[in-house]
Amino acid sequence: MINKSEQTVCILCGNLRVFSRKWKEKVDGKGSMVTHTESVCADSECQKKVDSKFAEMRERRESADERRKGIVIAKRLKSPAILLK
Repeated sequence: MINKSEQTVCILCGNLRVFSRKWKEKVDGKGSMVTHTESVCADSECQKKVDSKFAEMRERRESADERRKGIVIAKRLKSPAILLK
C-alpha cells in the first residue's frame, strides 16, 4: 500500500497518478543509495501531454544553459588578460 504522502496528482487533469516503477542507484556510482519512484497519469493521452511539456521545459533549460556558457566564454575573451609584452 502506498502512503498518503507518496500519492501525487497529475499536473494537467488532477487525477491520482499510478505507480510505474521503482529503482535504487548509488549517487555518482558510489556513496549514498537513492531510491527513485516513477509514477504516471492513469490517462495515457494526458501522460503524453505531460511528457511533451516536460521535454519542452528540458529543451528550454538546456538552451538557456548553453547561452549562459556562451556569455561567460565571451566575457572571458573580451576581458583583458595579462598583457604580454
